[in-house]
Amino acid sequence: MKPRLLAVAFVMLALSASGCGSTDKPVDPPPNVLATVADAQITVEHVRALIPDDPLPPVLVAGGYSGPWREALDLAVRDELLAREAARRGIDAATRAEQIATLITREQRATPETITDEEAHTWYAQRRAMFGNVAEAEVTWAEFDDAAEARKAMRRVADADPSAFLGLARQDGATKSGSATVDEHAEGADPMIARAAFAVAAAGGVGLSADPVNKQWWVVRVERISFKLTTWDEALTYRVKSALAAYRQTEHLRQLADSLREKWPVHIYETRLADLIATEESR
Repeated sequence: MKPRLLAVAFVMLALSASGCGSTDKPVDPPPNVLATVADAQITVEHVRALIPDDPLPPVLVAGGYSGPWREALDLAVRDELLAREAARRGIDAATRAEQIATLITREQRATPETITDEEAHTWYAQRRAMFGNVAEAEVTWAEFDDAAEARKAMRRVADADPSAFLGLARQDGATKSGSATVDEHAEGADPMIARAAFAVAAAGGVGLSADPVNKQWWVVRVERISFKLTTWDEALTYRVKSALAAYRQTEHLRQLADSLREKWPVHIYETRLADLIATEESR
């Protein structure tokens, strides 16, 4: 072998031995990292800081809420992607938050003024529950004295046959169960049952309301619901258009963030996240 080729061979051998230039799967980041966006690490502490002091909504609706940790992690990932995009576009600001806010402002795609009455009518008809006005709801409910058992029951009964609701709830530890008809004044059942029914506001929907102080949790399934007639006046029109504009803007930002994943790949450590959520819920 010629001297030059021999030197190259030794260099390649040394690189292989040291791991430099290896195509093996990279080593996972530290255990406190829940996700990466390109070379940026999103840690447990980072995500925890984004969780509000009262992280749970008054009622958890099955399929409509992914939990405070998942939502905060999704927000952290989105913000990292938007911050990188803002920098790529040359947006300069005093803080990272202002940089992201400037990008969001430039990406404004919907306002109440851009939405027609017809669009608002159609959207309202599909989402009347968002604006209240429940007349009556027939519900089936199960009461629990353990939050974890209640959450487990909610997940199980959400996709179960209606006739299996009470049986599955009892298997998961329900202490009481029954059915009720709730009127527009939230009378006819425990106020927390009515609260869940009004939050779900859709036949076949399942929700979970909680009174942690008294260690009571209710899983509620709405069997039938009806709404009061409403007057389509100027105030309601503006409320609907504002809600629709906010929805469209949120969807636009979500789609923008999804498209940015092509530039800056995102990896979620799902097992770590699941373990963390299980630990938090057991406390």
